[in-house]
Order: sequence, then structure tokens, then C-alpha cells
Amino acid sequence: MKWVKPLILIFLLHFTDSRTLHKNAYGIASTLDSSQCSSEVNFVNIVTIFFAQFVQEATYEEISKMVTDVLTVVKKPTGSEQPAECFENQLSTFLEEICHERAIAEKHRLADCCSRSEEERHKCLLARKKAASASIPALQVPDVVTSCKAYEENREMFINRYIYEVSRRHPFLYAPTALSLAARYDKILPSCCKAENADECFQTQVASITKDLSESSLLNQHVCAVIRNFGPRNFQAMTITKLSQKFPKANFSEIQKLVLDVAHIHEECCRGNVLECLHDGEKIMSYICSKQDILSSKIAECCKLPLLELGHCIIHAENDDRPEGLSSDLSRFLGDRDFSQFSPEEKTIFLASFIYEYSRRHTELAVSIILRIANGYQELLEKCFQSENPLECQDKGEQELQKYVQESQTMATRSCSLFQKLGEYYLQNTFLIAYTKKAPQLTSSELMAFTRKMVTTAATCCQLSGDKQLACGEGAADLIIGQLCVRHDAHPVNPSVGHCCNSSYANRRPCFSSLVVDDTYISPPFSADKFIFHKDLCQAQGAALQEMKQELLVNLVKQKVGITEGQLETIIPDFSGFLEKCCHHQDQEACFAEEGPKLISKTRTAMRV
Repeated sequence: MKWVKPLILIFLLHFTDSRTLHKNAYGIASTLDSSQCSSEVNFVNIVTIFFAQFVQEATYEEISKMVTDVLTVVKKPTGSEQPAECFENQLSTFLEEICHERAIAEKHRLADCCSRSEEERHKCLLARKKAASASIPALQVPDVVTSCKAYEENREMFINRYIYEVSRRHPFLYAPTALSLAARYDKILPSCCKAENADECFQTQVASITKDLSESSLLNQHVCAVIRNFGPRNFQAMTITKLSQKFPKANFSEIQKLVLDVAHIHEECCRGNVLECLHDGEKIMSYICSKQDILSSKIAECCKLPLLELGHCIIHAENDDRPEGLSSDLSRFLGDRDFSQFSPEEKTIFLASFIYEYSRRHTELAVSIILRIANGYQELLEKCFQSENPLECQDKGEQELQKYVQESQTMATRSCSLFQKLGEYYLQNTFLIAYTKKAPQLTSSELMAFTRKMVTTAATCCQLSGDKQLACGEGAADLIIGQLCVRHDAHPVNPSVGHCCNSSYANRRPCFSSLVVDDTYISPPFSADKFIFHKDLCQAQGAALQEMKQELLVNLVKQKVGITEGQLETIIPDFSGFLEKCCHHQDQEACFAEEGPKLISKTRTAMRV
């Protein structure tokens, strides 16, 4: 179990994994039932999402054939009056269709997966999903004239084709989100196609949809990676924290029930079980809306929306207000009870209730911070009840739990101070130096992409008030580190990165922050080819010039990951002076050819390489 301490978590430890049973060992009923029906969604679009995500390289025609074949199977008379959308064992039927199409399976190298039994086949096909497939170009939405013409000729096919293109590029995107984005696309086209400024209308609206698509896809991929690497119980801990913050007025039993179902839905979405992901998602959102009086006063407007828009709205709704009279103090939460005498079941319930109570009192904290506090609290109780004075030990230890919040606050304050002092470009350079030392095996483009996201986080979060700034920064850092860990899973970076990615979800960000230099990295022999300068350095402007300089900076640090701040303070002004001199020279190319080797020699001396 790769999380804090397995025991914390999981009051859900005894929850059943079966969809046919809806009570756990503690008698907590699920809000879900066993039906899998939805009357509001085009079944063809749902099945298109499944096949496009599992066979990403397949053409639209190949996907359409599989969809047609499945529809033929499920619409055969069965003596049941249920529509196709309600049929059982849909996942195995979909998987069987992929392998049944031998030409498609062989063309896309699926033979190995198809030779396996049902569950192993499913796992094999899941493992083939690639968040960024080199064989699939970036999504290019057709211009407004082409889009309007195609939309008017065949609206259903146009939207279905959009769903196909989105799904194959975002294989971890949840089916409800894909359908919701497609519905938004469907909604903007009629109005934009008739607008006087049709192109501007279309580009603006599409840009908004594309932004939400990118963010949702990354978040869904992140959740699926957490479940895959740390197990469902870790995700259940995240879920109890998040739901307790969003619905602080709800009682513990209600939160338990929601956690059971929400965690189950995420697991099914990550398995690619599109119908269950969609239908159970609809049910849980409908249930939440039916319980507004005991859950939240902030979702009334959300609950007026159509089902496909409802989920996104509730998820992004602000946390409800804390109940009146709810003290922020949780000191002596255990009271005078002897923790060491608790049974394992009693410990799990008690610690789960601590997470619930702490989260609803601290809706401003990031989930990862609360999970670190929960871990620290369990360790405190285990230690104190082996001491001579458990209550005194507990009082002192509970005060020390604030160190987890203080560490994050210090990190946020430092980052925002640097952002205000340096600005975006020079702050990114600072991050580039630090992360090239931590993970020199990453390419220059990867390092620049990751650190650019860090700077964007600073630009966004540092504008917020203090209480929101902390959660914003920690939450964004968790996602960025999650992307780095997905990269490590695909192509291992180094042992230190692997340790931070896999040892503890809650402690990933502090672990990365504590990394300094990868001691296992052996710098390549110095190559002057990486430091050849031409007049294009003088011609480049803005972002292009900054990227050229940053690539040189990364290559410089990779030559000596132990490079000191003092050495950099010597080298960087030398480079700036060299650039200034040659860019003002009458013959720029000749200047670079003459002065470049001198600069390299001086730099090597300063670096001692």
C-alpha cells in the first residue's frame, strides 16, 4: 500500500467492490442501483468514445464499423423491453468487438492483448493507451466555413466525428466530459454560423472549449494514474477529504455513502467502462441535487442544468459555508480513550472521522496537505500511547501537526516573492536550473514545458488571497508533479524521481522540493556542438529568443549538474556581454565564429569541466 498509513484510510477497507451489492460491512447503502440506462445520451456517441480511446490509431471508418457491429449485437431481440443502453456486460461485448475485427486488431498490433482472457485482455488494452501518441497529430478544428457547411449537411455525423477526434487524442478523458464538451460544440455552431462576425465568434468559443478539454483531460489522467499507482484506497482518502470540504454540513454517514459511490465511479471511468462511468455519474449527481438541504447551499443553480452540464457545475462549485458554531480546534479529538486498545476496525473508523472533521473545518487547505496531517496524526497517536503520559504527548504533538501547513505556506510565500521579484521569464530560469539538476535525463523541451507550467501556476495563484493561494499552489503543483510521474512511468527518469513518485502520494510535492541534484547522473563529455552560436540569436525576439537562451541554459547545467550559483553568476553575465557585442557587430556571423570559442573556453574554466 503506497500511501501514508493504510490504516488511516480506510473506513472503506471493508467496502464491497461488487456492483451487485450495495452495502458495505458497516451497512452503508450505496446511492447507486444496478441499472445502466440513460435516456438523454446518443448511444452511438458513447460507444464511439470507447473504441476511439482503446484503439487510438484506428480511422474514423474503422471505429464506425465497430460501433455499427456492436449496435447490431445489442439490438438483437432478447425478450427484454430494455433499450440497448441498458444491456448488461457491455464492457466485455465492446472488448470482444475490438478483437473480433481481426484486420483492425492485426493492423493496430492488438494480437497479443486479444490472445488473453477477458480481464487480462482488458488490462492489456488499458495499458496501451497513450496520452500523447506520436502517430496522431494535434487536433485541428476546421475553420468556421468548413465546420458550418459540414454541420448543416449532417449534424449527427459532424458531432460524432468531433467526439472521435477528441477521444482518440485524450484516452483518459471521462465519457461524460467528452459528451459535455461535444454538447457545447453542438450548441455554439448554430449561433456562430449565423453571426455577422462568424469567424471571431467561432474561434473564441472553440478556444474556451479546447482549454476546458485540455484541463479536464489532464485532471482525469492524473486521477487514473493515482488510482493505478497507489490503489483505490488512496483515492478514497482523497475523496473523503474533498467531499468533506465541499459539503461541510453533511454528517459523517452521508459523506461515507458519497465516498463509496464517487470513488467507484472514478474507478470505472479509469477502466474505460464508458456506460457505467456515465450512468453512475448521472445518478450520483441527481442524488446530490435531491439532498441539497443537507449537503450544500451552493449548488442550487447547478441543479437546474441538463444532466451533461450538471456534473461539471457541481464539481467546480465553491465549497459550502462551514456550519455555525463549528470550532476550528480539534485538540484532544481522541479524548481520554486509549487508542492502543482500539480494534483495527475501530481505528479505521476513528481515523476516517478525523479526516472528515479536519477537512470540513479547513476547506481552504489542499487535499495533499490534509493527507499529510492525517498521516502525522496517526503516527502521533501510535507514539503517544506507548509513552508514560499519553495526553501530554498528544497535546504537544497536535500543535506540531501545524508544521505541514507551515511548510506549504513557506513554499508558497517563497515562490510568490520570487515571482514578484523576478517576473515570469527569470523565475522560469530559476525553476529550469533546479529541475535540470533534479532530473537531467529529461529533454530540454520537457524541462521547459514543466517549468512553464510552474510559472503559470505562480502567475495565477500569487494573485489570490492568502487562504486561497495555498490551496491553489499545492493543487497545481500536485498536477504538474503528477504529469512528471506519468512521464517517469512511461520512461524512468532516475531513482530519486521514482522514489518521490511512488513512495507516498501525500508527500510527493515535499519529496520533489527536497531533491537537489541527481547523484547518479553522469554528465556527457563536453560537446562544443551544443554551444555553437549564430546570428539567429540576434534576429530572434520575444518568446523565441527566450526559448533559445533557456535551451542553452539547460545544456549548460547538464554539463555539470553540480554547478554552483556562484559559477552561474559568472557565466551568465559573460554570455549576455558576448551576445550584446556580436549582435551590434557589423559582421555578426564572423563575430560569433571568433568570440564563441573564447566564451566556451572561459565557461569551461569557470565550471571546471
